[in-house]
Amino acid sequence: MFLVLKTSPWLLAGATFLGALCAPIPICAEPPTPHAGHADAAETEFRGCDSAGWCRFWIEPVDSSGESLYRVRPAGVLPIPDDPAISIAVRDRLNALLANMIHQAKRIALRDLEELGDGTFAATVTVNGVDVASDPILLELRDKRAATR
Repeated sequence: MFLVLKTSPWLLAGATFLGALCAPIPICAEPPTPHAGHADAAETEFRGCDSAGWCRFWIEPVDSSGESLYRVRPAGVLPIPDDPAISIAVRDRLNALLANMIHQAKRIALRDLEELGDGTFAATVTVNGVDVASDPILLELRDKRAATR
């Protein structure tokens, strides 16, 4: 005996729409110098920021033996502060600015990606065309650190 389920076309359309919202959204990055085989912009995924002052981005490697997870220090953002509370506040703010929630459509780009000597990279990080270094909360944290010094 066959079991027949009756569903509304609207229910199927709604389920399809919700499935599309859950799909990962690619972000763009200019490739680092060692990976000159990338096009102008490589597909990347934001993977979180650390209180040490860098954020992780997954960039698809040109070849399978290449590196894919990059630690990037956003240019113009407060470097590693001595105050742990400010470090955590900077990390939390960067995560809030860069994380993609289902209801948001963020276009994150890494510009002028350059390798630093410690295994990390520096880049201008923009969200929807706006540099994260110009964020009012990050600027306030930078001013707070300067005032305590």
